[in-house]
Amino acid sequence: MPVIGYSQSGEINGRIQALEDKNVNIRRRAMRELEKAGPSAVEPLIAALKSEKSRARAAAAEALGRIKDTRAVDPLIVTLQDNISNVRAAAAEALGRIKDDRAVEPLIAALRDKNPDVRSWAANALGEIKDTRAVEPIIDALQDKNAHVRSWAAEALGEIRDSRAVEPLIAALEDKNEDVRNSAAKALAKIKPAS
Repeated sequence: MPVIGYSQSGEINGRIQALEDKNVNIRRRAMRELEKAGPSAVEPLIAALKSEKSRARAAAAEALGRIKDTRAVDPLIVTLQDNISNVRAAAAEALGRIKDDRAVEPLIAALRDKNPDVRSWAANALGEIKDTRAVEPIIDALQDKNAHVRSWAAEALGEIRDSRAVEPLIAALEDKNEDVRNSAAKALAKIKPAS
């Protein structure tokens, strides 16, 4: 089905307003349509990151991540400081999808967020970006009190494939949580031995 009418700002603005709807299905539909609009929706979505409604901010961040336009990187980095954790998590996820190295240091800082979902998405995003500056901070995240964070940290290290992660991942094979152990084993299989 062809996408029509997205060059008109009124159409896009209507979809942006729908991101504030209480009905999750309406928000999802609006988000999908904004994703289809692509680059023409980026600036209105960036503006939506400042909405008073947290659900609209989170949906805007998610849509920006799916569009993968680098114009969204700096505004998403700012959104990592949002006062609502699901908005911060959506921003981290979006930055991982865009894969721009400007996000590395802010995502490293997000590994210390008070919310485990934000820490998990930050680890995941760093694994997607694959920048070796993140290796040591992600290794530290293998000691997080939250098993989900530890598991995603192990997966991220497997994506980056840096030999510095081998010993910490071997230690993670003894983690009390099965998901962490499985993620560590998969990560180790991805990391080539140093030659």
